[in-house]
This record gives sequence, structure tokens and C-alpha cells, in this order.
Amino acid sequence: MDIEPLLRELAETAALEPFRALIEPLREHDRMRRSDLVLTLKTYFSAGGNASEAADRLFLHRNSMLYRLERIQKLTGLDLKDDRVALALQLGLLAIERGERDATEHP
Repeated sequence: MDIEPLLRELAETAALEPFRALIEPLREHDRMRRSDLVLTLKTYFSAGGNASEAADRLFLHRNSMLYRLERIQKLTGLDLKDDRVALALQLGLLAIERGERDATEHP
């Protein structure tokens, strides 16, 4: 089964809006400090939660990746090792991706 259509459909609903708020502290931090915490989180999840692999994908030292993940946890107040938290943050990322897509399609 292809889950992309399911995710696309979910992303087009307002149901994800509460999850967007979980990502906002990271987006604000990125805007204020020109950092890449949202990208770091996306890459971490796309690497299956493997910090070493995510570091390699971002061309970072593993310790830098661990520092960024710690910073994400402090800013959100959430534990990335909790599966439910990881799911909620992934839904938040899906929500902001939809918002960014909408902004580029409807300038």
C-alpha cells in the first residue's frame, strides 16, 4: 500500500494544525539564529532516528548532531526517544511542509 496519498490527504486537513505548534519553537530559533534545527529534525527522522546516519547526511560530526538534538529537546520540552513524541513531531513537520508548499503554490 502506498501511504503517500494518505499522508498528502492528512496534510491537507486542519487536523495537523495543533502539531504545527510543536515545531514553531524550532522554526523561531532557526529564524532568529539562522540555524537548521528543523532540517536537523527532518533528517534525524528520515534516518530512522539514527543520529550517526543523520550526522553523515548533514555532513556533521556526530557530537554536533547530538548537540542539535539536545537543543531540539530543550526548545520543545519533548523527549525524542518517546515514540509518541516522535510521531507528534513528525506530524508537525508534515504540517509545516504543507504550509510551505501552500505558500509557494499561492504567492
